[in-house]
Amino acid sequence: MGADGLRGGGESVIRRAMVVGMLAAVVAAQAVPARAEEGWAVGAPLELRSGGTLGHRVLGTIGPGERLEVLQKSNGWARVRTATAKEGWVIESHLNGTAPPLERVGQLEAEASRLHAELAGLEAERERLRATAGELEGRDAERTGELDRLLRENARLSAGERWTEWLTGAGILAAGMVFGALLRGFLAGRRASRIRL
Repeated sequence: MGADGLRGGGESVIRRAMVVGMLAAVVAAQAVPARAEEGWAVGAPLELRSGGTLGHRVLGTIGPGERLEVLQKSNGWARVRTATAKEGWVIESHLNGTAPPLERVGQLEAEASRLHAELAGLEAERERLRATAGELEGRDAERTGELDRLLRENARLSAGERWTEWLTGAGILAAGMVFGALLRGFLAGRRASRIRL
């Protein structure tokens, strides 16, 4: 198995550990009592009353496990709103701040689905960032190569490595001067011979 295979397997283990960790966090968060505004009916069907005493008339009944929104608490009674928007009073001790197991399972499944979708989005973003990083690394390598070339050229110029160019120029100048001197001597000799005649 190559290095890529090991890396891919390690990423899979890390990904699984992240999912398990997130699910554990969700379960731990759900184990903590729910917000004060939320409660669930426990025990036999509860009577929803028009006021906070047994003397008030019954408006309806609430089944065990039904989710209620707690609006107010007073003297052992809680004013609640049902899922159908009915409001009334129930005995506070018949409310539980923790969702029943089936509701919690549904909540956990919904949260797990949301986390899976979020994880898929993050994985897509990670792949996009990896592709961008690959492009940037390629550009960086090109720029590093160009920078190295320029640094070598700068060092060569700073160190006086142009002496070969200078010697070539001096040789061309010296050859020109010698050629000029020879040409002058040749032309001066021809003029002198003309004058003698």
